[in-house]
Amino acid sequence: MASQQNVLGNEPAIRERLTKVETQVEGILQHFTTKADLERQTRLLVMWMIATQLALAAFLYSVLR
Repeated sequence: MASQQNVLGNEPAIRERLTKVETQVEGILQHFTTKADLERQTRLLVMWMIATQLALAAFLYSVLR
């Protein structure tokens, strides 16, 4: 276990390392998906599926007619 004097003596180095870690975490967080992103993608997927089904139904109707 580190003594208090050891920790206080390394304070600048610890702060520097913490700053580097925070910078890396901020960079990674930019790539995470938010709830709004997931809802938008779900909505787009559902709309695409409905449009595909309507196009298929129209095509089958024209072929069978």
